[in-house]
Amino acid sequence: MKSIDSDFAAGLLFLVIAAAFGITATTYGFGSVQRLGAGVFPLAVSCLLGPVGLVLVIKALRGRIGEAIAPIDLRALVSILAALLFAAATLRHAGIVVAVPGAVLIASRASRDLTVVQALGISAFLTIFVWAVFVLGFSVRLPLLAGVL
Repeated sequence: MKSIDSDFAAGLLFLVIAAAFGITATTYGFGSVQRLGAGVFPLAVSCLLGPVGLVLVIKALRGRIGEAIAPIDLRALVSILAALLFAAATLRHAGIVVAVPGAVLIASRASRDLTVVQALGISAFLTIFVWAVFVLGFSVRLPLLAGVL
């Protein structure tokens, strides 16, 4: 039995995501050049991701064999999903200072090579980055620390 080429699988996944974003984009308004509507971003994602997926599928079908798809690492899958759920559940209620480092520390369990010190460094950087981009840059009203700031 021949294994599925990872490039072929990734290309198909990209094509499906591009199609979904393209179809979704048609349900939103595009706005004008001066004031872009909600449909512009999904359309842009679709237009950028679709050709990448197509190139990957064509490359795989032309016989340039890549790596076979590796078995799913359950530890990594559970860690990443748990980190996303933690961030979603705590961001508005506990603030950036709790949600971002907590999510990073949970997600760091996906890697067997990442040390606690490295995870703490990444947590500190991402907390500052998220605050700078979303609170300062985009003026999103997110608490830094719930009940305090």
